[in-house]
Amino acid sequence: MLMRGARATLAAILGRKLLSEFGSLNMAERNLMLKVSVEDFLNYIKVDRGFIHEYSPNERAEFYIEVLSDRAPLKLMRVIDDWFDVWAFKWRQRVRLVMDEEEDSSINVRVREKTDPLVRELRVVREARRFALGSLIRSGEVCFTNLLAESVVRGVLYYMLQRASSSREVREALERNPTLLLDEIIRRVKSMSKYKGPLVTLRVEAAMFSEEGFMPLGFW
Repeated sequence: MLMRGARATLAAILGRKLLSEFGSLNMAERNLMLKVSVEDFLNYIKVDRGFIHEYSPNERAEFYIEVLSDRAPLKLMRVIDDWFDVWAFKWRQRVRLVMDEEEDSSINVRVREKTDPLVRELRVVREARRFALGSLIRSGEVCFTNLLAESVVRGVLYYMLQRASSSREVREALERNPTLLLDEIIRRVKSMSKYKGPLVTLRVEAAMFSEEGFMPLGFW
């Protein structure tokens, strides 16, 4: 298994678990859920093993999984089994399917357009994403972790922009005191963990009931 690499190993294991847990899936459903679950498990390992704030956390997580798959495959399976039980529960709790874009898509477009300049300009954003990722996973939010972390960071920036006189005011405030952003991320993640409804919306195209699939609209 080692020579196949961590992602190939995970894809094989998680593909079987998805089939067992969710029954028959079309190609698009399987591909989406497999992609999300592989990234989510790697993120879980990064946080659980303390790689998240180290150099090359993705590579460290993949190497750790490869070593386990080669030297302690039963331990790896126990870790995956325990994590997957939570992930499958969170998928059912947090993911909502819709037949049209509703309002979610326009909200996400507005948030992204409003926050893009700050995301490009602020050096703290990269660390904020990692911080949000770690906070989410430690709070038990282990599904769609990349999307949720990005949404939390942008949501906080949008919140600050709505209450400031200008984008420059927010930028200068966060450059002086980056902990303002991190403190608000903590508050928002705590609020999310108390909420038991869906956080991720997937739009189902009518033509995607066969071999196509879902389009993630994001979270707000």
